[in-house]
This record gives sequence, C-alpha cells and structure tokens, in this order.
Amino acid sequence: MDLLGRDDLLATVRAGLSRGRVLLHGPVGIGKSAVLEAVVPADGTVLRSCPAEADRRIPYLVLADLLGDVRVDLPGPQQEALDRALRRGHGEPDPLALRQAVLTVFREVDPVVAVDNGQWVDDATAEVLAYAVARAGARVIVAAREPVAGWCGEVIEVPPLSAAVTAELMARHGQVDVRLTGGNPLYAIELSRSPGGIPARLRQVVAELLDAQPAATRTTLLVASLVEKPTLRMIVHCGRERAAAELGDCPLVRVEPDGGVHFRQPLVAAAIPVVVPADEVRRVHARLAELAADPVERARHRACSVTGFDESTAVLLLRAAGAVRRQGALGRAAELGRLAAECTPPSTPLRAAGRRLRAANDALGAGWHDLATSLAQAVLCSPGVSRTQRVRAQLVMVDAVRYARTAAGGIVGEALTHAKGDAALEAPVEYRFAVHSALGGDLREAARHFADAVLLARTAKDVHTEVMSLCSLALSQIALGDATATATLDLARRIVPDRMAVTHDGTLWVAARLDLFADRLQAASDHLTALLDHAGDRGLLSEVVGMTWAAIEVWVAMGRCGSALRRATECLRLAETMGSDLALACYGAALAEAYGGDPVVADALARRGAGRAESDGDYSFLVRNLHAQGLAALGAGNPEAALGPLRRAGKLELDMGAVDPAVFAVRPDLAETLIAVGELTEAAGVIGGASACAVRLGRRGVAASLDRADGLLRLALKDYRGAERSLGSAVEVHRELRQPLQLGRSLVALGVLERRRKRRGASRRLLEQARQVFTESGAPRWADRVAVLLGDTPDGAALAGFEARIARHVIEGASNPEVAGRLNISVKTVEGALTRIYRKLEVHNRTQLAARLRGDREFPLSDPGIGHSS
Repeated sequence: MDLLGRDDLLATVRAGLSRGRVLLHGPVGIGKSAVLEAVVPADGTVLRSCPAEADRRIPYLVLADLLGDVRVDLPGPQQEALDRALRRGHGEPDPLALRQAVLTVFREVDPVVAVDNGQWVDDATAEVLAYAVARAGARVIVAAREPVAGWCGEVIEVPPLSAAVTAELMARHGQVDVRLTGGNPLYAIELSRSPGGIPARLRQVVAELLDAQPAATRTTLLVASLVEKPTLRMIVHCGRERAAAELGDCPLVRVEPDGGVHFRQPLVAAAIPVVVPADEVRRVHARLAELAADPVERARHRACSVTGFDESTAVLLLRAAGAVRRQGALGRAAELGRLAAECTPPSTPLRAAGRRLRAANDALGAGWHDLATSLAQAVLCSPGVSRTQRVRAQLVMVDAVRYARTAAGGIVGEALTHAKGDAALEAPVEYRFAVHSALGGDLREAARHFADAVLLARTAKDVHTEVMSLCSLALSQIALGDATATATLDLARRIVPDRMAVTHDGTLWVAARLDLFADRLQAASDHLTALLDHAGDRGLLSEVVGMTWAAIEVWVAMGRCGSALRRATECLRLAETMGSDLALACYGAALAEAYGGDPVVADALARRGAGRAESDGDYSFLVRNLHAQGLAALGAGNPEAALGPLRRAGKLELDMGAVDPAVFAVRPDLAETLIAVGELTEAAGVIGGASACAVRLGRRGVAASLDRADGLLRLALKDYRGAERSLGSAVEVHRELRQPLQLGRSLVALGVLERRRKRRGASRRLLEQARQVFTESGAPRWADRVAVLLGDTPDGAALAGFEARIARHVIEGASNPEVAGRLNISVKTVEGALTRIYRKLEVHNRTQLAARLRGDREFPLSDPGIGHSS
C-alpha cells in the first residue's frame, strides 16, 4: 500500500523498534501492514508471521511460522519440546523446556520478530513469546486491530490520513471523493477506482466487521446507519431498548455524552444497508417512517421501505426534495430526487428521466459530481428518452468534470451532433464547447463560439444561456484586449434575470473581474463577497470553490493576507472533499501563502495545482499556478527558482492569445525575475510589450508594476535618474490605488536605488515604510526580507506567519502528521519548517522548543493577522 503522508509515523515506529517492542493498532485498511513492512530492517534475521482468523484456534501455529526454518543447537529437552510444539515430534511439549528453547533461539540469532494480524495469534504462542521476548530483549513489532491486553512496550495508533493526503492518494489511483474514506488508505484507493458505489472488496470488509458483532448489535447498527443524525434516544424509540449497552461496547461507533452516535468510519455507515439483507433494511425503514417527525425524513424512509414502483411515493419524495432545496440542502435534494426517479413507474420513462436530470443538477450544485454523473448515465441508458433529455444528460456529464477538460472526452462533440438543428439544444452545447476552448488555451476560438452561442440562445429565446454566453464572451474579450467587452457586459445586464445576477456565470461575476483588472479593489471585493454569501446560503459548494480563488486575488491585492489565508484553507479543504476544482483551490491557497504565509508551502501548493491543471488540460489555471510558484520563489528571495515557472507562464499566456496584462498579471513579475538573473534584454522586451498594452487598456496598477520593473532595469544599467523616475511613479500610483503589497515592493526597489546612490537616510526611511506596509498587510516573510536589508533581522523568538502556526501546534502537543492535517500541508513540509525553526531558535527538540517559546513573551500564541487554520 502507498505510504504517502506516513513519513513522521515511520520515523516514530523505527525509533520505537530500535528500543524494543512496538504494537501498531488501527482499523482494517489503515495501513498497519504497510508500515510494519516498511520499518522491518532489510538486513539481519527477521522472523515473520501473518495468521488468519481460523489460525487462532491452532496451538503454536504462529510459533511454527516464526521458528520453522530456524536451526539452532539446543539441549536435548529443549529441542524435544520445540519439535513437539512445531509438530515435528509426538506429544505435548514441556511448557518450561519450550520457553527455554525459544529464549535460547532468540539469544542466538538476535532476530526482529514481525507479526501482522496480531489479534489472531494463538494463546499458546502468545504465552511462550511473552516469556522469551521479555528475557531476551528481542525487538518485536506487532500489528493488530485493537491494543493487545497486557502488552509491555510502546503502543502506537496508526492515524487516519489528512484530507489533503487522502485526496492526493486517490488522485494517483482514480477519481477523488474523500467523504467516505475517513482517512483510511485502503478505502481511499478502492473508492477512487469505483466512483459512485462501494466496491465488492469494501463491502466484504464491512460484512466481516458486522459478523464480528453480536446479532442484536448488528440490528442496532443497521438502525443507526439508516438515520441521518442517530441518537441513543431515537434508536431506543425504534425498539432497540439495549442500544446504550450494545453500542457502548461496539468498536465501530462512538457514543457521545449527549447521546449522539457517530460511526468511526463513514464507509461503515454507508455500506451497512448494502451488506445487510434487503428485506431487513426495508423493515427498519418502514419502522423509521412511522416514527419520523420530519416530513422529509419520513418521505425518504417510506420510499426505501417499498419495493417496486409507486408514483404516489415518488410525488411525496419530490415535494420533500423541493423543501430541502429551498433550504439550500442541495445534496439531500439530489438524493431524494434520485429516490423519486427510482420509484417512478417504467411506463413513464420521460417523467423518470426528467426527475433524474433535476436530481443531477442538484447534485452538481452540491459538489456531488459522481452522483450527478451516475444519474446522467442512467438517463442515457434508458430507452424511450427524448433527444432533449439525452443532450441535457450529456451536458450534466460535461459539467460534472468541471475544469477537467480532458475528462470530458468526446462528450461535447457527441452532444453537438445530437443537438444539431435545434437552437434550444445547440445553444447550451455551443456554450460548453466555447468554455472548453478557453480552458484549452485558445481564447480567440472560444470568443467565436461564445458569440455563436449568444445567437443560438437568442433564436431559442433561452435567456439563461444567452446571459452565460455574453458574460463569458465579455471575459474572453477582456483577455484579448478587445475594448467592446464592456458593451458586451451591458447587453447581458439588460436581460439578466435577478436570480442569475449573483451566480458564477452571471453579470456580477464579470463585473467583479473587470473591477479587479481596472484596480477598483473595494468594488471587486464587495461583489465577490455578495456572490460567495449567496452561493453559501444556497448550498452551491462548487460555486463557492469556483469563486473563492478570485476573491483571494482581490484580498491579496488589498493587503488582507490574513483573510485570504483563512478562506484559502477552507476552500482547499472543500475542494478536496468534493474531489474537484483542485487546480483552482491550490492556486488560491498558493497565492495566499506566497504573500501571507510560507513560500515553501506556497511552492508545494502551486506545484500540485499546476500538475492537476496540466492533467485536466486547463491552461488558464496552469498559468495561474505557475505564476504562484514563481511568486513563492520571489518571496523566498530565490529569483533563479522563479524564472522557470514564470517564463513558462508568460509563454503560455501569449500562446493563449491573452493581450491584457492584468488578467494573469504574470509579466511584471517575469520582468523583475529576468532582471534579477541578468537577462536584461529579454526583460526589456517583456516590459515594452506589456506596458504598451497596459496603457492602452487603462490598467494603471499593472502599468505601475511594470514601471517598477523598468526602474529596476534602469538601476541595473546604472541609469539612476531614469530609475528614480520610474520607481517614483510606481510608488505614487500604488499608493493612490491602495495596493499595499505592490506599494511595499516598489518602496523596497526605491530604497535599494537610494542606497546605491549613497543616500543612506532616504534609503532607510523608504525601507522602513516598506516593512511597515508588509507587516500591516499580513505579509511577514516579505517584511522579514526588508528587515534584512535594514540590518534589523527579527529576533529568533518572534516567529512569524507560517512558522508561528507550526510552532504553536507543536508546543500544544501535536505530532507532525496532526500539524500537517490541521494546516492542510504535507508532513515533509512540516518537517522542513521545524528544521528551520530549530535552527533559528538554536534548539534541538520539541521540549526545548516549548521551553523557549513559552518563556518568550514575543512569541505570537494568538496571531491576529493570520489566526488558527485548524
């Protein structure tokens, strides 16, 4: 099994094994066996056993596994006892002689004893091993599902993987949807290979877990699994009077002090109704339908308690779906709609298909893309559906893959073929085709197809598609430097329905993007806040992810790095849970970290986002993630590392046909990087071309950043007067536009210029202003770089930003995997940060770190600029 995210655990287990005895424990599939195999040394003698459940009843079977091939000269009585235990002789072994024999063997060969499935070691072997190991001091590692009673040694629980690591693991094997995994690697891998259902292997795992429970407990677990929020009171009300005792002793659930019942593994709750006989499941649903006070739950249980088709039940479910949809619970609405379609009589295939499509659209809004896809596939496989429904189902499948253009395959082309000749069908398909052209990096072709979609939608009187197409056409025109973009947006504003104005494909979204490019940051922030609030209230989780990255761009530009970091972390976790839009979420998180956090984390996030965007065929977010990677390197003071990703981003931007330098904002940073590494001629070309476009399009903020690059170029050429003119202009414009981070960078450049001109006092004043700007904006790493220029390197104890968050969690007792899970980063990133912290504070371990920081009044135990990310 893949050991992704287990570095810290492996180090802990290896250290424990070097000291003697280690017991690993955790549920099935958590990775105990993989960890055991990874830490067992390759050299020396290793005695292994992996018993099965049936082996538990056979005396000395595990001992035979361990010592069957070991040859040691033993005294006669000991050899006879060992031969009898291993069935090489007749009769029962003498207990004392056998113990002495095994002790002698261990002392002779000095083995590592490795036992997997320790819960099934036979009692006879366990007694002998306990005697010999204790006296020989042998190294022993055992993996078991539960802690072993009486174990003398270290006990280490194998923890669940973090959501970030689970998502990365699933991405390596198939589709990503972490909701049922519970951080279990086996579950993650199997579920990634079987999207939309529970694979047979995992059903068998859950069946075995149930079989290990008493019959009465199994029934009680079934009741708990069928209720959305089970409690002891409700389960008792359903006829399970001994629920408290049965569930209190059950390892599959956790009973809270308030009576709430929680399954330790989400997969177990989801799989129990699948592995239990259908008749028994229906009986419990029928009982729950009688008891449910909530009409929505009553409708769901009623539907699950009947067999066959029943239109009245279907209608009841549709009413319940409408009720929860109005509450913003789109996931529940999708599930209820699916049940309604399943209850619909087969004599009305058009009605069933319509209900599936409505449920699929609810699932899309909730971010349940696998459910949406399975519902659309059911429509496509149904006989008797209309052409319109077939095309709509294909559109659902396209929308379900979101920005993963390559995953859509030829579905868009097939939909275009089926829609030909019907403007009402062609318009939405043409719109999706245009979107995929834009994602694929051809903005000119995308603009043509958006224009075609507008005309088709107008012919069909499809206002929704016409508005979407006009808005997307306006965004394409902006990127292409087409001055008619504003007029296109005005056309959309005239016809947009109120409900569309505040969606990801509506007019307010385009206005927010235009405001950002035109440096109207407060207006852009207000628009995006309204959009995000509306999407959150309606439960449109995909839209929340789809818009948060843009809000982060605005908040970073406004110098609100703390807010950007918090929202970026939430957005990334949401994207990982949904299993989609990871390139967008990684970009937003990388951008926030590049300014407000740690450049190492920013680099890792940007690389991950770029990899996902490239595999998805999404050039827009490939450019953005490459830009974020370059920014991370610049923030770390490493322009050489920034050059590669920024050069590639700049080339891709030009290949896409993007003219407006504000859309991706790559070129000012590329130019500065080229100057820093001595590529002055190339830098001059970048500045000249981009500056002309920025001035023509009225992009004052980007033009000012290009002025800063021009000033640095002139400084490198020793044209101090020209450098002063360009840098002074950049400072003035950034201050006027209230762009603090860009202002801080321009002040630093001007301060360096003054130092070169031997104006020490002026240089120091400018650099101190820059440091204050960065500090107030929540960009501590950039402030620290200015402090180095000033010669005022911050005191080691005053850890800032990302390092402070790492240190805070560590001194609170969190392990490296726990810190990684709370901050949504890898264990290796945590280890690297701790190494830097130890070096900076001149400490060598966690104990010294805690003592140092708890005695340091400057340590930010509560960082108001960033806050907790856990």
